[in-house]
Amino acid sequence: MFDEATTYEELFSRTMSRRIKIKRPIHSAQTPFQKVTVVDTYDYGVTLFLDNYFQTSERDEFFYHEPLVHPAMLSHPDPRKVLVIGGGDGGTLEEVTRYNTVETVRMVELDGEVVKIAREHLRAVCGNAFEDERAELVIGDGRKYVEETSERFDVIILDLTDPLEPSKYVYTKEFYELCKNRLRENGILALHNDSPFFCSKAFNVISKTLDSVFPHKLQHIGYVVGYMLDFAFAVCSREPLPSLSEEELERRLTERGVGELLYYTPRLHTGMGALPGYARKILESPCDISTDAAPYVLEL
Repeated sequence: MFDEATTYEELFSRTMSRRIKIKRPIHSAQTPFQKVTVVDTYDYGVTLFLDNYFQTSERDEFFYHEPLVHPAMLSHPDPRKVLVIGGGDGGTLEEVTRYNTVETVRMVELDGEVVKIAREHLRAVCGNAFEDERAELVIGDGRKYVEETSERFDVIILDLTDPLEPSKYVYTKEFYELCKNRLRENGILALHNDSPFFCSKAFNVISKTLDSVFPHKLQHIGYVVGYMLDFAFAVCSREPLPSLSEEELERRLTERGVGELLYYTPRLHTGMGALPGYARKILESPCDISTDAAPYVLEL
């Protein structure tokens, strides 16, 4: 048995869960879109849960945000205009604002309450990114924004929840085509592809859906400590993605004023695309792509 007042239980699947001991509850609210919980934990520090699923924490956030953001930002020759879809905790925004090349970063987040909670309780994740004069926050539906805007961007970063029922239409071929059409020349789309091991079908579907839209794609797999999962990330483009040396990547990091990073390194970057055997084997299996007419939905 366990004490529900001091232990947070999270389901991984129908057959597996974990329990996290908490020091103290910090905030809990039901927004129009989801349940938002912030707790202080012994292992992760201040931690954000959305609908009872681990989202990010002050101690492990770099395992997710750095590989999501920096391969795309460093692959682009001069990233000045960036669009972030999702990412209400501000971690992705914070990584983008490290770059002195960025003139504008627009973040479109559906749930404004998450942003408010992040600014109050998750400063270790978002820092002062929301106060950065280059940051523009739009509260609204990310897909609708991409459908309606005529602006084009150097980098688009999708920091989204898994392809569950509420978010299924931001994983379809049609949505990726919208994103492609909102990219400037040499523009790059960055996103996560879920866990190849625990969510192999999602990984396969997302990968093949991206391939149906973008002629050039590189994937890489890391481990996100807070999720306790392997996690795949991708960068996609209409144009061939550059093959950059460690020296060139180091130069770009320095010139762009990025500063110290805890996960991403130029050496890791040069190995992007070298997927492990189990992930390659998944991608060898045929599957239907996700479309607006038949969107894929992850079954947990």
